[in-house]
Amino acid sequence: MPLSPDELTQLCEQEYEQQIIVDRLRREVYQQADPSASPEILEELVKAEAELKAIQEKQNTEQESKPESGLILETTESDDMNRIRGKETTGLEVKVHLRMAQIPTSYYHLLDHKETPLISCEVHAVENDDDLFKRVRVTSFIEGYSARAVNTFELASDETKTFDQLPTLFHDRIQNLNELTRASLNILIEDLDGNIELHQTYPIWLLARTTAPLGIKDPKTGKWNDMSRYFGAFVTPNAPSLMKFLREGADHHPDTRLIGYQGTVEEILPQVKAIFEALKHKADITYVNSVISFSPDQGFATQRVRLPRESLEDKQANCIDGTVLFASLLEGISMNPAIVIIPGHAFVAWETWNYSNEWNFLETTMIGTSTFEEACASGEKTAEYYKKSGNLELHPIQELRTKYGIMPME
Repeated sequence: MPLSPDELTQLCEQEYEQQIIVDRLRREVYQQADPSASPEILEELVKAEAELKAIQEKQNTEQESKPESGLILETTESDDMNRIRGKETTGLEVKVHLRMAQIPTSYYHLLDHKETPLISCEVHAVENDDDLFKRVRVTSFIEGYSARAVNTFELASDETKTFDQLPTLFHDRIQNLNELTRASLNILIEDLDGNIELHQTYPIWLLARTTAPLGIKDPKTGKWNDMSRYFGAFVTPNAPSLMKFLREGADHHPDTRLIGYQGTVEEILPQVKAIFEALKHKADITYVNSVISFSPDQGFATQRVRLPRESLEDKQANCIDGTVLFASLLEGISMNPAIVIIPGHAFVAWETWNYSNEWNFLETTMIGTSTFEEACASGEKTAEYYKKSGNLELHPIQELRTKYGIMPME
């Protein structure tokens, strides 16, 4: 049974209060010099996150039961807000749902229209014995920022067609998009056999090019789509400054060389340590222990994610900056690193040997203040704890490249 308006309000209040508790505990854990140093707070955090997830799943179930969720265009009804030509004049019933609350311009080009569309469309030809077929074209585009996504098809009387669209963004238009930007989504529906044209615009948000949210909300279902694997695009081993820095890493190795998996298993750890020491003593990076938000709605839209070369230039990094930097350097010596995501935090891992599917972990925020051994111990403890709770996501870069086609941004 659907919740009453009062019950929905109460559920939203519960989510708000629980989110505050979770954010406070995340700050307590991840703003420490060693995030694994307080297991009792970590345990409290995991329980609080589970309670928050349960509340959000209840909200998602409620929203999925409402067919109007995310609906931005409908020609089946005429009302004061949407007075456009409907089925009586066009012979078409059209519904268009928005599927992204915000557009992640940093990795939008890597998305698949079937998995993560911008809009979903449903077009129905009203039953009509005098007009047995309709030829229809549906077009969507973001004014000034994208090409046109087009679907042209023929509908028999009383037939329905459903499809998704994901207009391609113009690279040169979004390259310098450095802040949250308002744009207009255009939706055009045409009957190719007549003079009909339904044209609707809808305001949407474009996230800054330097923002990579871990999740994007689907307005139709209310669910968050996990986008964390797209951090693989920020792993850029071929950037000239990183290739140059690897020479600094080699200087910290006993044999002054970094050869990845070409040697023996015993040679892997000294190579990772050499990169750690080079970052600690040569890069002089200040690590900011910060909590990363899951979504733009939680403030992440204003949090800048640095590319690895920028972290080296700025001499500053938070947990996700340091993770993609370290992963880039490991991939640069032909190893298979992984991005590790847990609620509110990120750190790095690497495969102990090629195709072994065994992993070592390292807390990158400890590079400037701790030893290599201490950073590894902290990473291992945190990973083990979140494995037990089922809240650890491990994204091997090799898999992201080969299975999902997520290539370096530069």
